[in-house]
Amino acid sequence: MKYTLENLPIGIMADSHGNNDLLLGAITTLKSMGAGRLIHLGDMCDSLSPHLVEDTFSIMREYGVEGVRGNNECTMIQDFRTAHVGNGPADMIRFLDELPYTIRSGSMLFTHSIPMDHPVATKRPISEFMNLIMKDGDIPFSLLFRGHSHRPSILEIDGKSVKKISLGTRKEIPLERNGRYVITVGAIENASCALFLPEGYSIRFIAIPKS
Repeated sequence: MKYTLENLPIGIMADSHGNNDLLLGAITTLKSMGAGRLIHLGDMCDSLSPHLVEDTFSIMREYGVEGVRGNNECTMIQDFRTAHVGNGPADMIRFLDELPYTIRSGSMLFTHSIPMDHPVATKRPISEFMNLIMKDGDIPFSLLFRGHSHRPSILEIDGKSVKKISLGTRKEIPLERNGRYVITVGAIENASCALFLPEGYSIRFIAIPKS
């Protein structure tokens, strides 16, 4: 198979919570499987372990990992602005401040939980957003990739109903190109990440080898 910029696999990860060894393991695993783009769906940091942020930032920058902010990043941004924690290193604050809430690529959306530009959206259950878009009938994506819930899952939006796709023991799940899906990629801290394959239009859930 000849890959182009348009059909390179996308490595997707979430919820490393400062586990930088596993973060690095996810990155190297996804790159070894052909990922041409790497996206972290938030909670790369842990608000209870702010001393780990600099290492996380260094890994993300070294490997060119894009990221969105999760609820832990939102908490840390607030904490770094209070007298209790202090201002922290300027580059670390800039790293957190520059994280968007969502990344859009064509009709695909990447976010932590609900794709809205507000700190509360990073921790609200996806069911609230699903109820909203199903009521309005306006679904602003073909694929929504998210983290937060930690457990891999796929929801298919079919008209006015939502059904959960059984993953079973399958490692790769084909998707319909004209379908609409919400895909929770799992958590790095649970040694899980995912690879989206545009060429075959499928998602592969991956176990991160533990060193």
